[in-house]
Amino acid sequence: MGFLDRALQVIKVSLNGMVNQAEDPERVLNRVMDDMQGHLMQLRQAVAQAIATQKRTERQSAQARTLAQEWYSRAELALKNGEEDLARQALKRRQGYVESAEMMTRQVSQQQQMVAQMKENMGQLEAKIAQARTQKDMYIARFRSAEAARSEEHTSELQSHSDLVCRLLLEKK
Repeated sequence: MGFLDRALQVIKVSLNGMVNQAEDPERVLNRVMDDMQGHLMQLRQAVAQAIATQKRTERQSAQARTLAQEWYSRAELALKNGEEDLARQALKRRQGYVESAEMMTRQVSQQQQMVAQMKENMGQLEAKIAQARTQKDMYIARFRSAEAARSEEHTSELQSHSDLVCRLLLEKK
């Protein structure tokens, strides 16, 4: 009878070991942390892309303003030379560049707001990651402590079973 109890205990320990290995909290927590770090990297890349787009739009806006100024100068020159039709055409082109520059300036403003929001979100995610890292370490310490306590309980159970088996064997002799 003691042998069967002991065999059952060994099987239970083996099964518990396999379950614990499959659901190792430390692995799960590390995987979650890796996922969070991956999201942070993606967010950083998105912020970098948004900033690059903003800078490109700023350059295009400045270029449109420069071209508008050039067409205004051409219109003035055409008027000085008495070519009103040419001056009107130059002013129409200038107006197109002015409108384009204004539209891009609005886009830059929107992009600045978006980048600021993304940076804020990135800061919040970094804070959450730091908090999660602290909690992860705390949970792992608790898990290891509980595991050690369970191991100690298990060892004492095995010891009591082993003592019982020894007594039974001694009684049979």
